[in-house]
Amino acid sequence: MRATWVTATAMTTRIEIRMTVMGLLLLGGCASKAGAGPATPSAPAGERATLSAAACTEKGGQVVGDIGDGAIHRPEYRCVSGLPPIADIRPSEGEPVAVEGSVCCPDAA
Repeated sequence: MRATWVTATAMTTRIEIRMTVMGLLLLGGCASKAGAGPATPSAPAGERATLSAAACTEKGGQVVGDIGDGAIHRPEYRCVSGLPPIADIRPSEGEPVAVEGSVCCPDAA
């Protein structure tokens, strides 16, 4: 009878230790994410400045079109460089119109 009680107590202790360790690991992971804070969003599409595609490339930018999911129109959108778009692209007279829209992204350099 005593051997069963000792075995059960040892198993319970191991389970409690494992649960405590897992809880501490989870809390540690959450704490590191909370300190990072959200990225500062850029101005939403429509509130950004507008440039023609030619003006964007003249300023050293790159024209990036939307793939159809509307991502470039969201305030939290970031270009490949990690920076927010400089401006929305508006077509000049006679230029084709991008149905999904385009933005001017700064160079990664």
